[in-house]
Amino acid sequence: MILRTIELENFGLYAGRQQLDLVPTRGRPVVLFGGCNGAGKTTLLEAVRLALYGKRALGLRVSQSEYEDYLQRRVHVGSKGNAARVASVGLEFDYAEAGIVQRYRVSRRWTVRGARAVETLILEKDGTPVETVPREEWHAFLQELIPPGVSQLFFFDGEKIAEIARDDPDEGLADAVRGLLGIELVGRLRTDIGLYLARRSRRDDGGAAEMLETVVREIGALDRRIADLTEEVAELNTRHLAQTGAATKVRQRFIAEGGDAANKRASLEGMRTEIREQIARREQELRDLAGGLLPFAMAPRLLERFLAALSRAGDAGAAEEAEALRRRLLAWRATGEPARSAAWKDGHWRDLEAFLTADADSSGHCDTSLARLDAAERRRLATRLTEARDGMPAKVSVLVSDLDALTKRLRNVDAEMVRASGHAAGVVLDELLLAEKDVGVVEAQLKARIEELRGLEYERATLIRAKDRAIEAQSEAAATEERAALAGRVGRALKQYEERLLELKIAQLRKEFVECFNHLSRKGSFVANVRIDRATFDATLIDRDGVEIRKSSLSAGEKQVYAIAMLWALARTSGRALPMIIDTPLARLDSEHRSTIVERYFPQASHQVIVLSTDTEVDGALLERLSPSVSHSYRLEYDHQCRATRAVPGYFGEEPREAADALQQA
Repeated sequence: MILRTIELENFGLYAGRQQLDLVPTRGRPVVLFGGCNGAGKTTLLEAVRLALYGKRALGLRVSQSEYEDYLQRRVHVGSKGNAARVASVGLEFDYAEAGIVQRYRVSRRWTVRGARAVETLILEKDGTPVETVPREEWHAFLQELIPPGVSQLFFFDGEKIAEIARDDPDEGLADAVRGLLGIELVGRLRTDIGLYLARRSRRDDGGAAEMLETVVREIGALDRRIADLTEEVAELNTRHLAQTGAATKVRQRFIAEGGDAANKRASLEGMRTEIREQIARREQELRDLAGGLLPFAMAPRLLERFLAALSRAGDAGAAEEAEALRRRLLAWRATGEPARSAAWKDGHWRDLEAFLTADADSSGHCDTSLARLDAAERRRLATRLTEARDGMPAKVSVLVSDLDALTKRLRNVDAEMVRASGHAAGVVLDELLLAEKDVGVVEAQLKARIEELRGLEYERATLIRAKDRAIEAQSEAAATEERAALAGRVGRALKQYEERLLELKIAQLRKEFVECFNHLSRKGSFVANVRIDRATFDATLIDRDGVEIRKSSLSAGEKQVYAIAMLWALARTSGRALPMIIDTPLARLDSEHRSTIVERYFPQASHQVIVLSTDTEVDGALLERLSPSVSHSYRLEYDHQCRATRAVPGYFGEEPREAADALQQA
């Protein structure tokens, strides 16, 4: 992929329409943009993402109203405070499909109409509108072309990529890496094979086939419901923030007009907040108990039976001892050794043998599954169950009593607040109560939607596990027809291939990362190896002595080098020919690291590397080292009088004419 041009019209600091050439010359992959802080470097990166992804560029959980508000804020405002009515961003790029290079042009144009921003998307392929994909699916088509998760590994902000160097795993990053390395595609192929097997075996086991197809349909429906509900949650968040802000303003007016009574109300509000927090803590404790031993305490009879079964399981050894004693007694009767002094009769012997037999039988009846547990495990289970029987009711009783008392206190405080409000202006009080009521309504709706969203996500995870089990069953089932048998083998082969591919990619990623990190780090072979988790792709650094290095122990500069090395290693491992856009890459680095990045990373990172830098990052000395790899450069000049930025040829310190000549020759 090659980014050819980017076009901005009244976007951010860029007034009017400006089009910038991004195509590098052969052997010189770097296109360098220079600009002071606040001149609009990050705006260029923002424009690329916005052109490709629209609302998705802002994140997953962004409502339409938030997106429109963002678009309105990105419209250029002139020196007299007059905002443009129309703005747009456009991107032209070459993308290879099946070995054939296609030229795409995507443009997003929006018009401000009151409180709304109406967006128009234009998508062209080789100069004509894309007709093979319905217009309403153009957004999805662009995301399939260059997935957002993958693009964040190639279009990144140097100030933010250090977040990759956290010690805790990043689920979003893991998904992006799986997509980049092609592992996700194998999983989708396995799903398709499972559906094929299910349909082929419909005659033999229609129920299993229908179940798998139903699960796949339900997952798709849940995905749509989750997306809709996510947008609704985002809308409610926006409303909640707005209404909370409005209520705060009314409360400030109320305090200003209420005198001593308002001061008392402020104290009561603090008390009410504290009581609510205590109630929330008690409720959380109850939920924690409900997720632990509390359900056992609700069934005391079953609990007693379980404890008795554990006790009998512990007596199994006593039964064996009783049986052994009975055998020794019979042997003594038969041999007479040692000698007996009393006159034992047959009745005595029969009574004693019957007693020992009965004792062994009574001790031997226990659950075999419990008997297989070792003594320590049985004691642990018995302790936990005893705690559920004896301690749990008291704990719950205390918590319920606390909740009742706190609820009563909350009602009393609310009543006191109403009485304290009687001295304030009645109109402001009514307005405040109404505003607080609106906030409460939105909070309740938001809480309900969030709980519903969690439920849907849990249901989706359950369905995905059911789908995986069904696919596994289909792959393992004996096929009755040649095609079904072949598909079954393909399904099993895909599973093995996915595992082998994952192992291969992780091994390659480890090798590439160690090489990239040590290539960029001033400490040479500081990292000897790296361990990468198969599920989360979280990396653990290992030094020459085999000791783990926590990423949190790295300096700010080393974290920057770690993140750049990981992104570089991912790009090399994936083999995907995507351009790199790097914003403020050197801000956290010292002079030695800066020289290393400029000399060793920028010229080799990709076939097209767009660098957005300040004059203090790529300065004169570094520019001289980077120049052999620079195709052409721009300087972003901000005009304070016009409050606008324009891009002119040439980097800091270069004469405009020389830079223009260089551009023309390129």
